[in-house]
Amino acid sequence: MLLLLDIRTQARLSVEDVHELLRTSGQFDGQLPARSTLYRKLSGVGLKNERRLIEAIVRVCIPDAQRANMLREQAISLLHQAWSEDAEPDQPEPGVVPDDGGSLAELVRVQRELIDTQAQLTAALQTATEAEKESAKSRAFVTTLLVLGALGRPAAGRVSAPSLDGPSYAVSGIELSGLRTRLAAVEAERDEAQQVARAAQHRLAEAENLLTAHGTGSTDPTGLSAPAATGPVEWPTTRTDPAGQAAPADTLRSSRQALPDTTGTAIEREVEQGEVSSFEGHKRVRSLEQDPELAEVLAEMLRLDPDGSRMGSVIDGAGRHLLDPAHTGRYLWSQLTKVEKTGLGTAVYHQMQRELGLADGLHLDFMVAGHDVDMKFTRGSNWMFPPELQGGLCLVVRADDASGLWSIGLLRVRSELMNTGSNRDGKRTLSAQGREAIHWIHSNLPLPEHALRRLSADTVSSIFAKASGQARTEELFLQAQLTPITTADLSAVTMQADGVKRAREARQRLAHRGVLVLNGTRPRDGEWAWGLGLPALEPSTWMSVRLTPAQPGHEGTPTIMLDGTPWCVAHPEDPEVPLPKAAFA
Repeated sequence: MLLLLDIRTQARLSVEDVHELLRTSGQFDGQLPARSTLYRKLSGVGLKNERRLIEAIVRVCIPDAQRANMLREQAISLLHQAWSEDAEPDQPEPGVVPDDGGSLAELVRVQRELIDTQAQLTAALQTATEAEKESAKSRAFVTTLLVLGALGRPAAGRVSAPSLDGPSYAVSGIELSGLRTRLAAVEAERDEAQQVARAAQHRLAEAENLLTAHGTGSTDPTGLSAPAATGPVEWPTTRTDPAGQAAPADTLRSSRQALPDTTGTAIEREVEQGEVSSFEGHKRVRSLEQDPELAEVLAEMLRLDPDGSRMGSVIDGAGRHLLDPAHTGRYLWSQLTKVEKTGLGTAVYHQMQRELGLADGLHLDFMVAGHDVDMKFTRGSNWMFPPELQGGLCLVVRADDASGLWSIGLLRVRSELMNTGSNRDGKRTLSAQGREAIHWIHSNLPLPEHALRRLSADTVSSIFAKASGQARTEELFLQAQLTPITTADLSAVTMQADGVKRAREARQRLAHRGVLVLNGTRPRDGEWAWGLGLPALEPSTWMSVRLTPAQPGHEGTPTIMLDGTPWCVAHPEDPEVPLPKAAFA
């Protein structure tokens, strides 16, 4: 195995290169081993019985015939030596063996099994690494074509787009389908290698447990164990990897999803809407070329929440969870305690994971499209990043109910994107360059509206000045007419869990003052809202409006029929007229 590795290293050939040379040389008459099998053979698994394969590899890797013959003889000599060791195992010296109940023989057997398993694990890990490299190469190429194709507006079944300082890409739909097929095949081989590695690790753990049970410490001659931490993680003082370069992938990574076409479409949409210039759009695409993992996560987040409605509900729900309006009467994030404000990011994390169905990450918060992703939240304009997140992917979320806006973006965390200063924990904030490096998934979208946040402070004070929850509910409907009122608003003013019940009672109580209380869950109320020219109501919202019988001065005003009489939205100067019974039945 080491001899073949040295030959491939000197020839500067990867396993896939060797496989291609063997295929084109025609030495195996259509019986060439699969690439995954070749990975295992070159890692030493079952190699001693593959003389023909070894000789073929030497011939295709070494163009010099004389040197190739010399290396072939050396390889055959090593094979004979391996066969001899298998045929003539060392015999124990004669003597009296003490009766130990078979524990010594069992210990020897377990130690041999441990050594064999560690050898298999080494081979499996090398196979998985090679397959991962091939998968990353294919995935990066397909990602580039998809993103550039989406930005370049394909025509007549072809995808093409210029690069700022590189070659143009052009590929037909058939060729692109072939590339996707190739990517799927390579990832299948990678997954197979990973399964072998996991099985080997499981057997290795069992063997080590047996050794421990016999009182013998386990060893790790492969050197694969993770090194023990030698101290706190620190940000590097100099750049350790090229800007825009993707961080190395883990050796054993979960199966990844193919990249949807939505990434390029999102960037294209930003260019069309003028949010970024054409030049900036090309820069964004080039950064996605260099970081296919980031491109895949970006595309998956767009697939899960294309319009941002789910994430907006997540942030609003996290705030309502901490405000607990039914018990506290609070409705603004500024009313949270210092500890509660600190926990707002954690609440968003939990709500986001449940809403989008994201699995736990191996080392970070989430697993998105097969990649570990962290999440950072802020109510301000910047985030704090610990040094151990360096090189990782992070979803950055910002939101503030005072402005009513929220945003979510994706960032590859790098030391060169951070400000130089740090806090006592070594956490650092993004520099101006770092903020420009964020790939915004949704930017400055409105949070769900709540009536209490839109009303003036004096109006809210007058509502909460009422003594009972029912009285406060009725005052809310009187003061916030033509304004959508949510269940959170009702919970805050009633400070009770049955705020909706209070709204139903207010519907009847306010009818005598000419106020119609509409609810989005009632089909008839929806028809009335449409007939009055009011905005459509969401199922969980309420709206109040004062009506008056249509008079000659109300020509052209939208009307609805109540008990055979036309009614319309009242003007401030119109007198209060009780509604007919049909309005609150």
